[in-house]
Amino acid sequence: MNLSFQRLLRNGFLAIMAAAICLFISPAADMPIASSQARAENILEIFKPKTTKKRSVQARRTAQRRQSQRPRRTSTGTSATRTPQIPGTVPVPQPRPGSAEEAKPEEKQPQPEDKGSAPTPDEKPEGAPAEKPSTPATPPAGPKETAPHDEKAAEKKDERVYQAACPALMNGDVQGKLVAPLSDGICGERSPLSLSAIGKENPLSFAAPITTNCAMAATLAQWTKAVRAAALKSFGAEIEAIGTGSDYQCRKVNGGTSGRTSEHAFANALDIMSFRLKNGRTTELATGWHGTPEEKEFWRAVHKTSCDMFMTVIGPDGDAAHRTNLHLDQGCHGGNCTSRICQ
Repeated sequence: MNLSFQRLLRNGFLAIMAAAICLFISPAADMPIASSQARAENILEIFKPKTTKKRSVQARRTAQRRQSQRPRRTSTGTSATRTPQIPGTVPVPQPRPGSAEEAKPEEKQPQPEDKGSAPTPDEKPEGAPAEKPSTPATPPAGPKETAPHDEKAAEKKDERVYQAACPALMNGDVQGKLVAPLSDGICGERSPLSLSAIGKENPLSFAAPITTNCAMAATLAQWTKAVRAAALKSFGAEIEAIGTGSDYQCRKVNGGTSGRTSEHAFANALDIMSFRLKNGRTTELATGWHGTPEEKEFWRAVHKTSCDMFMTVIGPDGDAAHRTNLHLDQGCHGGNCTSRICQ
């Protein structure tokens, strides 16, 4: 009990002495409060026991370390600037009074800028359409100019004639030429021939050129060989020329106003009327069919040979329309075009 009482007395005495020294020093000299407090603490440390001294030294060192780690602040030398460093008060930054006022005009400024910038986008679209019409104007002009050329080219292609070559004409079995296509309603022929004679060697000529198709020309080339042989047998003379009737004619059968279209309308038929021999004699079907014995023999041989080579043969015994002419054609008869008509 005595020891504890003594300690209390000693500590109280020390505290009173420190307070007195602080009061004595602070008004006497113009020194900052912080320096007077430091001196008072130094005086108190003299009277403190060793244990308390060690603690105070450690506390100072730790405080010095913390202060050294913190960034130093510029001191203005006045007590007013050091007041915020008092423990327990945290400095709170306050907004500047002028910043709020400056921010308001900054917010208002974009509004007039938008109004002022409004004409600029209006001017851009006005310029943009002005440029656009120039670009589309050129592309349509090109196709419009080329379109008529393309149409003309198409018309030329349509007008171009596509014809088939005739082997009988190319080989020289018939004499003549390929002529322009024939077209007259349903009548016509794509590759007609104009023939003047038949045969390579010693050709048998027509009294007048005939117009026919390639199928008829090829058959006539074979037919004349048999006709020449029949003339030599019956008359003892060669044939010099052939007299013909109708070749290409756009008409109905027998020249009627109704009925089916004749094969003459397709250059696919020929009417034989007479033959002229090299000895100057002429034999006609109209008189020779019932004429002299040699004429009868000759014309019936021609009729038989014709029925073997042509699909349709109509003579004086067929009908009254063919008493003066022997009709020959390569028309189609039957389902597969193999039937023949021989009258």
